[in-house]
Amino acid sequence: PVARVPAGLAGGPGDAEPGVAEATGPRSIVITYLGFRVVEGAIARLPRRLAYALGVIASTLAFPLLARQRKALEANLHHVVPEMPGPQLRKLAWRNWLNYTKAWIDFFKIPRMDQRRLGGLLTPTGLEHLDRAMAAGKGVIVVAPHMGSWELAAASWAASFGEIGIMVEQIEPRRLFDHVSQLRSRMKIRVIPLSRTGARDIMRMLKEHRMVVLAMDRDILNTGQRYKFFGRLTSFPTGPVEIALKTGAPILPAFCIRDRNDAYVAVGETPLFLTPSEDHDRDVRGAMEQILATFERYIKRYPDQWHVLEPIWPEEPVVPAVTIPSPPAQAAVGE
Repeated sequence: PVARVPAGLAGGPGDAEPGVAEATGPRSIVITYLGFRVVEGAIARLPRRLAYALGVIASTLAFPLLARQRKALEANLHHVVPEMPGPQLRKLAWRNWLNYTKAWIDFFKIPRMDQRRLGGLLTPTGLEHLDRAMAAGKGVIVVAPHMGSWELAAASWAASFGEIGIMVEQIEPRRLFDHVSQLRSRMKIRVIPLSRTGARDIMRMLKEHRMVVLAMDRDILNTGQRYKFFGRLTSFPTGPVEIALKTGAPILPAFCIRDRNDAYVAVGETPLFLTPSEDHDRDVRGAMEQILATFERYIKRYPDQWHVLEPIWPEEPVVPAVTIPSPPAQAAVGE
């Protein structure tokens, strides 16, 4: 039923910016906004490789101080690689954090890139799957985990297929949310705020035969359904599947992977064409299990690129974090 869709839609690819949503009070709101704009302006004007080097140094120094995010990241990765010893797990979390930093640096730089530079940073694969999904004429629901630089992938797709929608969590201060949305609009990305009207906005874009990108690896509103993920139950939003069953739009699992040269590969997997039956719950469960199995395969292969800094399994104890000396920052540049 559509009435259930808004409550469990999805988190957006760029939601939950670290330190932004927690800002409270007039002074901290102003500091957060101005700090963001200063960092953005500086990074946008630096050569990418230099911005990476400085970003890696800053994030390496900051990582030991961000206990909550670090513990959540380590706990999530522990589910992905449970056999990994503690010291290696902490090193994996650090590499993940550095890749996350690089993704933010790229976010600041993408709006000022021309199509030639964008094309040089992204190699698309599985385009036959995307073409097949678009050929259905009902729009496409792209579902993805928080991996890589989705703004880069979306900007590249928008250049070929027109405006693309992404659903994102609304952050504070509102002025910052509006600014980030404006940056995305320069890339032909239409921001759909996560809200009770979000389902209508998504279906409107699908009727326009457009693509909508939804992140499905976080149940931000805590209204999803429980499924096994890496062997343990946790909650996921089912809204994308609900919308696909209602509209007939195919679901395309997709992934944005960073390579060793700090370029990206955008991977489109086999689309799901869902046909409603008399058992709606079974339809939803079957599609969700297929999607999550695909997510598991990519996250297991690239655990240092799955950037979720909130607990995915909140009922599980967080792996104790040990403060360790910061690794040499330069070792991660170009990694």
